[in-house]
Amino acid sequence: MKISDAVAAAVKAEGGTAFGLMGDGNIPLWGAMVTAGIKIHSARHEAAAIAMADGYFRVTGQVGIATVTWGPGLTQVGTSLMAAARNRSSLVLLLPELPAGTKNKLQLMDQRPFVESCETRYLRLSRADNLAEDIAEAFYAARLHRQPVALAMPIDMLDQLMEWEIDYQPSATFMPAPQGADPAAIDSLIDQLLAAQRPIIIAGRGAKSSGARDEIIGLADRVGALLATSLQAKGLFDGHEFDIGIAGAFASLPSEALCADADFVLGVGAELGYYTSEGGLLFPSAKVTRIDIDVPAQIGVLPGQFVRGDARKTVRSINAQLDRRAIKATGYRSSQTRAVMAAPTPAIAKPTDGLDPRLLMRELSRALPAGSQVTCGAGHFFGFVGMYLALPEGGDIQFSSQFGAVGQTLPLAIGMALAQPGQPRILIEGDGSLLFHIQELNSVVHHRLPMVIVLLNDAGYGAEVHKLHSLGLDGALARWPSPDYVALAKAFGGDGVLLERESDLPAVFKRGLASGGLFLIDCRISPTTLSDPYEKIHRGGENKAPLLRRLT
Repeated sequence: MKISDAVAAAVKAEGGTAFGLMGDGNIPLWGAMVTAGIKIHSARHEAAAIAMADGYFRVTGQVGIATVTWGPGLTQVGTSLMAAARNRSSLVLLLPELPAGTKNKLQLMDQRPFVESCETRYLRLSRADNLAEDIAEAFYAARLHRQPVALAMPIDMLDQLMEWEIDYQPSATFMPAPQGADPAAIDSLIDQLLAAQRPIIIAGRGAKSSGARDEIIGLADRVGALLATSLQAKGLFDGHEFDIGIAGAFASLPSEALCADADFVLGVGAELGYYTSEGGLLFPSAKVTRIDIDVPAQIGVLPGQFVRGDARKTVRSINAQLDRRAIKATGYRSSQTRAVMAAPTPAIAKPTDGLDPRLLMRELSRALPAGSQVTCGAGHFFGFVGMYLALPEGGDIQFSSQFGAVGQTLPLAIGMALAQPGQPRILIEGDGSLLFHIQELNSVVHHRLPMVIVLLNDAGYGAEVHKLHSLGLDGALARWPSPDYVALAKAFGGDGVLLERESDLPAVFKRGLASGGLFLIDCRISPTTLSDPYEKIHRGGENKAPLLRRLT
């Protein structure tokens, strides 16, 4: 068998789905993968292919597999690799490599330093004798270290013949089981929890992915802690009486006040990084401890104790000890706390120069059916989503804010939709961001994906517009006349509506879901309305966001 066929057989053992864009370098491998029964979903741009594989990982937990061609195909994917790396996505990029001595140097480049500068590992097939080990090593590294890995495959090697069949053991065979924390570390953490009078538990994506929700709620109920999340775990504790929502830049006004008075903060599967802690200033009087499966590379903005262990197993161990000691504390769950949570927030004036994005999110909250799967882009607009969109029962939202990159969300959502066939995907995106990969609307239609896009359109790069204003410069430098996005959606084979009033959104959204395909809702929002985080940061104004509760 050819080495390309052997590679395809090994990749099939790791997963039957891949994403890519074909070019000169990966044609032989592409053909071998299709022959092996691997379903390859083709993107319209290399960066989108990587983002689709990233999205696939985010909703399945399985390694995302992608392939692009060498040279210019690789250089297109830098931002998507960085976003996947910052998300700690397990991803393998099957990357052809030109021989170093090739005479046709048109697309020749030293690929390793480029890949490594994108915080991605670079491994290479060495020889036929080591083929199975080299491939397994790439997938093992992606799984274990939760990062992208580029597996370079010299093109002259792929066409060589092997005299034996490949004997391949999938990398999952070698993965260690999740571990609980050291008992001494758990004892220390329990002592801190019981000594606290105003504890808050903040769950992050690690807690969400490990299925630790119920265990965390059980712990919070035992010690009287308030419940909060990072942005990436938004909605995890919806419905709980003492859920105070997102901690950090997207915190509500009541949540900010409660976080400021906390004396102990426990992060579970949460980095407690710059934005979750508002630069380390959100919890000025609190001691901090974090539970996570990996030791952080840096101390970070909130120094404190670190307990290494799987979120679910570790919290379950803590609960077992508290049960044996029959401990039940009131903690932060006082009448004063309830009063803060119930206090009215300042009235918000409705804009007159476009639709109100806050009202739009409230209307969308009413329209989302149970179990809705939402993907949200990055930009000024996503502050409105984080702070004013309530998820329905069983709903989930994925934010594509890793690396602070706009333009990633549409291909990410496509990868997620392909991983969950038949389940409608709701995409909330900004107009400037959508334009980065608007060609992927063709992918949505080609793959017959049910996708409703709620476009928060302020006719420009809203973040830059507001930052220009804060510097005394002309915001028009980052604005442009809006194209007809509905016509574009229709040109790609979908449908859509230009929304006239916020109150029209539920009916239009329902129509979009019923269409069963691509449906774009162009919401021309007020370009002068600032999100609450921008109001605080760039104008020194006050946060007016209410404590978000699931709508009934």
